[in-house]
Amino acid sequence: MAGRTSALRGAGLILGAGLLAAGCGGAAAPPAVAGPGPATAAISAASPARTSPASAAAACTGGLTGTEPGVIMVVCGGTATVHVQVGSISKDFTGGQCHVVGSRWSMTDGVITEQGTYQGRPVDVVSVNNQASGRGTIQLSLGGRSYFVDNASFDLSDGKKSAHLRGKTTPESDSPGTTVTVDVAC
Repeated sequence: MAGRTSALRGAGLILGAGLLAAGCGGAAAPPAVAGPGPATAAISAASPARTSPASAAAACTGGLTGTEPGVIMVVCGGTATVHVQVGSISKDFTGGQCHVVGSRWSMTDGVITEQGTYQGRPVDVVSVNNQASGRGTIQLSLGGRSYFVDNASFDLSDGKKSAHLRGKTTPESDSPGTTVTVDVAC
């Protein structure tokens, strides 16, 4: 099981980062995984209305610029807002980027790091996308734990400006069988 967990974490945000890069006209990012989030018992973020743009960006980036060893991509300057619920833990993200490439839809918010290379402070990241089957994938690093949901329910608005995903984490997640819900507004 340990080998499978490492492989999953090593491939964690490939699709989300690849779609993000493709949507921007760039090359796909190398295999990456989100570094674990901050080690806190309760995770919450102030609503964007109560947070200045500078402090919201700093909260998203964890103070990283994107040039640090092991930081693949910082995705904090977009317009997407995201609400994540993992069991009884929730967090609001701001600054995510939504992308549509053909029939594919994706959103990423946070800092994508390379496992084993990035040695800095833990950061949070969420990446979601649709699958050809009409279902969705959720890849999340939050509060020092990694969560993977494959085959999540996936509802995308007609204008492709909002999405709702819900599913249970895979056995390779740090908390298998936990319900994860992600609501995105682009």
